[in-house]
Amino acid sequence: MASPLRFRTWPITATKNIFPLLQEMGLKLTAEEIDGTSFSCGAKPTFSEALVSVGSTGRGGTGSFISDNGLIITNWHVAHEAVRVASLAADKDYLADGFSANGQADEIKSPYECWITTSCVDVSERVMAVIKAEPDPLKRANAVRDCTQAIAAEAQKVATPDGSEGSVRCDVQEMLPNESYVLFTKTRLLDVRIVYSPPKSLGNFGGDTDNFEWPRHTADFALLRAYASPDGAPATYSEQNVPYKPRSSIVVSQSGAENDDFVFLLGFPGSTMRYAPVSRLRFEDEVTVPARVADFGRKLSMISKHEKVSPEAALKLKGHKKGLGNEYKRCKGKIVMMRKLGLIKERAAEETALIAKAGEEAKKVLDRLTAIYGELKEMSAFTAAQDALQGIYGGSGVLSAGNLLNEYVNHEFAKADEERESRFRERNLAILVKYFKNRLNDVVLPYDCEDIADAIKGASVFDELSGFADIIGDDIQAACATSHEVLSANLEKAMAGDAAAMEAVKNDRFVRAAGSMYDAYVRNRDKERALISERDELFAKLIELMRAHSGKDVVFYPDCNGTLRISAGHVSGYRAADAVQHLSKTTLAGVLDKAGDAKAGGGGDVHEFDCPDRLVDLVQRDPSKAETPCCLLYSTDTVGGNSGSPVMNANGELVAVNFDRQRQGLMNEYKWSSHFSRSIGVDVRFVLFLVGVYDGNERILKEMLRKE
Repeated sequence: MASPLRFRTWPITATKNIFPLLQEMGLKLTAEEIDGTSFSCGAKPTFSEALVSVGSTGRGGTGSFISDNGLIITNWHVAHEAVRVASLAADKDYLADGFSANGQADEIKSPYECWITTSCVDVSERVMAVIKAEPDPLKRANAVRDCTQAIAAEAQKVATPDGSEGSVRCDVQEMLPNESYVLFTKTRLLDVRIVYSPPKSLGNFGGDTDNFEWPRHTADFALLRAYASPDGAPATYSEQNVPYKPRSSIVVSQSGAENDDFVFLLGFPGSTMRYAPVSRLRFEDEVTVPARVADFGRKLSMISKHEKVSPEAALKLKGHKKGLGNEYKRCKGKIVMMRKLGLIKERAAEETALIAKAGEEAKKVLDRLTAIYGELKEMSAFTAAQDALQGIYGGSGVLSAGNLLNEYVNHEFAKADEERESRFRERNLAILVKYFKNRLNDVVLPYDCEDIADAIKGASVFDELSGFADIIGDDIQAACATSHEVLSANLEKAMAGDAAAMEAVKNDRFVRAAGSMYDAYVRNRDKERALISERDELFAKLIELMRAHSGKDVVFYPDCNGTLRISAGHVSGYRAADAVQHLSKTTLAGVLDKAGDAKAGGGGDVHEFDCPDRLVDLVQRDPSKAETPCCLLYSTDTVGGNSGSPVMNANGELVAVNFDRQRQGLMNEYKWSSHFSRSIGVDVRFVLFLVGVYDGNERILKEMLRKE
């Protein structure tokens, strides 16, 4: 059921083990040059040290250093939130117009930070001791939570003996349930600035129409820069800060890559379920994905109405619109591809074969897993109604903050730190506060009010949730406006334990409404937590049986979980349909063709394919520019979180920046296919063309090409 060739995304720590395979595929580097987390390399830089996880809380996408002065390349859509916030602060729409810094003094402060993975340490023995000691599923889940948080807190304290708060982040990640746990240590760079971002007409060329499609012509890249204190240490924003000097950076190729060339990438892919039993796949197909399609579609419809209120409202809602739109189309595509490829039927046949080999033990495990997902399905309607009242998945920021503050102020604050839920422990509070401050800053009250009304309506069928509406009252708009003001003014102070602020939020209407359903929330949360704990125990047994009854050459690597990974493949087209063969590269000529067709009414939304006139004029003056490569297609194994991953050639030179998959690759969460799984990146030659020729920024171009 598993092999290295079938599961083509590996933890960074597996680099040494898979090196013969990478070498056979075309890699010309050594394992020691790639993985800086497992080898003692001294002063020698490694590619993993050039990788960063980037976002408002250090997570969201992948980026990589491409100069010795902290210059980071990532995706336009990964940098989207930073550029959106900068636009609101400056009252300029940098998303629509683009931005190109003339000098370092012009680079724009952002709310982003980036994290560099510096070490990976196996802590499975300590966690497994806790797991084996507790038979009760709920108590075991809580014990694992406490153990992993304690390990991370201890490591973080050791990593910052000088007490420098926030410069290091340690987390324990489950790699294989009830088997493998790894402590990841990351350096946090807290001052990240915007250097270059193409206009939306290029960075999001094709919009939703081209999303997850090929051929693609999108300039989905952006440049950021990490800064540090004058002595090189991580530091929050200051005018005295200087560009960060990374231990490692990736050389930018000027020649790109061609068909059949070997490529590999590093990144932080979010999640996969490659070993999922039929019961879990059916739950995804019948419950999780359809529910998200319906929910996201409803919210996108609301956004399309409320973004028209004002330019400020449009900017505030763009983050939700971008994220929800991407997930909406991705979920719809997953349903189609799962059924088209007959994934459930294929997995069912594998399970039948396993039962034939392993007998009653395998059947018992699979039957209980089916029962667990049956219970989760029975809970799903209540869970969805409860989630809506908590404002998750791009819902109301007021709902979200009200639930947070109720849980912390009324329940978690009084507990000893080691007894709190994970997110409310002292070491996690600063990140939590930062996230929720951003949520409240971006509230558009008419959107929030409509989402709240929908959430209350959906919850009305459950008696345990009915008290929420009674507390909010009939005038949702007035209640929402008042609470937004109270919560915005007091959130940070209340989370810091300020008595007056805590009292203010305790009396807030949305905090009290959240309190009315808190007991029901805890019961549902703990029931789900116990079921997942039991599921993980059974899943570990299933993996053990699969190993015992598979060939010696079969290797089981952990599913993706947001930690640093390596994947490899080749630049390659694919057979899209009968008599339709897609090539592996697009050019600037295609940008002009699509833009022209849209303007002529021949296909596509003219706003999604609105190529800047300046670019059209430039190509018309020099037709040879039309041959500039735009996007590249390759067979690496990617999922969400690989956005911004550097795509490198056999020598480790940057040839593209990963940003998408084509439609057939949307089933990558469940299975990688040599025939269908293709990832899409911005060709480095398009990046250099736009920075150096289109925008004429010689300063940045020279830095990228190391000509300073």
